[in-house]
Amino acid sequence: MIEKIMVELTQKKRYTEITAYLNNPHRGCCTFQHFNGDKLFDGVGWNEQGPFEFPEPIEKVIKGYLPTSVSYCRWFWDVMEPEDGKYDFSFIEKSLEVCEKRGQKMVIRLMPFGSSRQSQIPKWYRENYATIKDSPKSGIVQTVPDPESKDFLDKWGSLLIAFAAKFDGNPLLEGIDLAFIGPWGEGAGKSSDEQVERFVDIYGKYFKQTLLISQLSQKTFKFAKKYNAGWRVDCFGDLKGRGSDTFSREMTTCHMYDSYPKGIVTAGAQDTWQTAPVFMETCSVPMNWYWGGNEPQSNHPADIDFIIEQGLKYHTTYFMPKYTYLPDAWIDKLEDFCRKIGYRYIYRQVVLDRFAKIGEKFNFTSWIENTGVAPIYVHYDLAIRLRQDQTEEIITLNHIDITKWLPGDVWLDENIDIPKTFQPGPLEVSIAIIDKNKTPAVRFAVNETFKDYWLSFGEIYLT
Repeated sequence: MIEKIMVELTQKKRYTEITAYLNNPHRGCCTFQHFNGDKLFDGVGWNEQGPFEFPEPIEKVIKGYLPTSVSYCRWFWDVMEPEDGKYDFSFIEKSLEVCEKRGQKMVIRLMPFGSSRQSQIPKWYRENYATIKDSPKSGIVQTVPDPESKDFLDKWGSLLIAFAAKFDGNPLLEGIDLAFIGPWGEGAGKSSDEQVERFVDIYGKYFKQTLLISQLSQKTFKFAKKYNAGWRVDCFGDLKGRGSDTFSREMTTCHMYDSYPKGIVTAGAQDTWQTAPVFMETCSVPMNWYWGGNEPQSNHPADIDFIIEQGLKYHTTYFMPKYTYLPDAWIDKLEDFCRKIGYRYIYRQVVLDRFAKIGEKFNFTSWIENTGVAPIYVHYDLAIRLRQDQTEEIITLNHIDITKWLPGDVWLDENIDIPKTFQPGPLEVSIAIIDKNKTPAVRFAVNETFKDYWLSFGEIYLT
């Protein structure tokens, strides 16, 4: 009898899961030095310098790539500070504008210099400030900033501070890479712990509203962790497919077997994914994996299933394959991988009161499942929308922090006030994850959402 009464007083609704890729924000596949709809890089090459020209998109999603909500771009120091103390971020401003038009946010890395054949330190720095001769990456001697000098800390630090003053908190800025020592700022060079900490502190102090992403280096990450930085690697997928006359393919040293398992443990990065993102940039590009080398006839394809398995194990949120054509034979596997990384919220069930009184409360309980491998790291509000004819109220559930929704189950048990602006009769109830403009920003992976991405609970009857 009690159960029958409860059934009559409440209503239950279960939703149908979508299995297709959802291009939700802050996760998934990334474009590189480009934006949605741009022409892909030719072949298996790419450019280390970010865009200065912004052609119109060719199509919404380019053939041979995946939908993306994140663009990853990086620029060298010499174009951002052509004269000492005079900054030019105009091309970055334009890039953010293009991101907004193409439905993307942008992760940015600012780089002091590149490898020997790429952009070097600005001429004005080389002529007036402390430098050294070094061969940090290719074995070719370069003139680089003395990493221990106050000059480098002051000048590179001043650029970072100027950039943060202009862009920190910009809703289109997804995150900022920590970069300072070595080509591309990836850490290949000698620097004391004290100097590394000084550089990290600049990022932590001035980028207070922007996600920080650190190289997975014990030396850097141990300081970046205090600012809740995520971590990134630049050679995801490296299995050294070719081998040599001396070492078999299986005996070569590679990132996936030798560097990352050790690096994650020694850097104390096993659990940081719970509060900060993991970013995977591919080693070369997936077509090279497929070939097993630099040429189509290499014929030693990498173990794509193992690579994907490891990426999921590490709780990846971003996958950046350098915006080159993805192998036709693997694109379904890579799409499935990108569907699973980051967060994916499935609204499984709601139980809702059938009747309520105006000016009082109604109750609902819900089961939401995060079937992804990570939470979302950007704050949005969970909200209830009440509608009756032309009257609408959006009630924000401010006490719910969706960045705490780790993989697994979320249970809601909420009592919602019914404003006196409503009249007796049916009241439509919906739920959504909304932005500051009270517009749905994250879609639940179910079929029953409205076109505006609100999810209907059904109606309750007001008296």
